[in-house]
Amino acid sequence: MTDIEYPTADDVHALHDTIVAENRDTDAGTRNPDAVGSALVYVSEGYFGEVPETIHEKAAHLARLLATEHPYVDGNKRTALAAATMLYNLNGYEFDWEDRWMRYILRDFATEGSELEMAAIVRRFEGWAKHYTRE
Repeated sequence: MTDIEYPTADDVHALHDTIVAENRDTDAGTRNPDAVGSALVYVSEGYFGEVPETIHEKAAHLARLLATEHPYVDGNKRTALAAATMLYNLNGYEFDWEDRWMRYILRDFATEGSELEMAAIVRRFEGWAKHYTRE
């Protein structure tokens, strides 16, 4: 896979809007709209010479950044999961999953942030992609 397609910031905002609409206990609102664009630039172009290379690295970093940067008032972890899934879907992966471990990782992103070992998280994403998708 050489040409990777990415969701746009508008796509991610639309995912969040859907999450808010489907969950009555989720508060609407944006706290830091630039965080979404920044996360997407990092996974597609990188910063300071560091660029996630594989689709799994890109999905893991996108989820981490959206979960930890809190672009929205509420629903950040769910939006992070949805955006990572969209990235996979745009690139030929068809997810069919409900994995409690993914939710634990997203919770950990939000509470522990950069203390998590990204290499281990990327390996988890690779495993989930192999287990829960058809490429």
